[in-house]
Amino acid sequence: MKKILLLVLLVSGLSGCTQTQVPTTAAGDSSLKAYLPQWEKAQSRFINGDPTLWKQNASHRDDATIFGAFGGHEKGWNEVGARYDWASSQFKDSGASQKIEYLNTGTSGDLAFTVTIERQEQVRLGDQEKPAPRALRVTQIFRKEDGVWKLLHRHADPLVEKKAPTTVPQK
Repeated sequence: MKKILLLVLLVSGLSGCTQTQVPTTAAGDSSLKAYLPQWEKAQSRFINGDPTLWKQNASHRDDATIFGAFGGHEKGWNEVGARYDWASSQFKDSGASQKIEYLNTGTSGDLAFTVTIERQEQVRLGDQEKPAPRALRVTQIFRKEDGVWKLLHRHADPLVEKKAPTTVPQK
């Protein structure tokens, strides 16, 4: 996992943060660009309560990890797969849609990353009566497994305004 994080930092630093609507890859791997619309479809179904396609596009290996937008973390397919089921079940089918703003993407061999802002519309979470918008900042790492891109790691949290800290964060 340390190698993957180092790769993300290195590629991100080398390629800069470009803001694009259509992702470009630092290494020119067209297979990632071709894969991302399929991944976006999985994400749209996920925020409407259906994790099936998401899980089909995720790594089922022991080094899969998630730092989800609802907090906490999991490692290994048994935990991560269950987390995907639980997280998607928090959403109600509401016709939610999303627009993904690619800030940066890159590939190196069988690894790739995306840095995005996910702007979701008409999302119904938990007990919400009315759909509402939601925005996340997301970093994802993908790996080619048997020649197919799979989500290896996802880190998502709510997009909030930048502000100076007033206290030191506690665990």
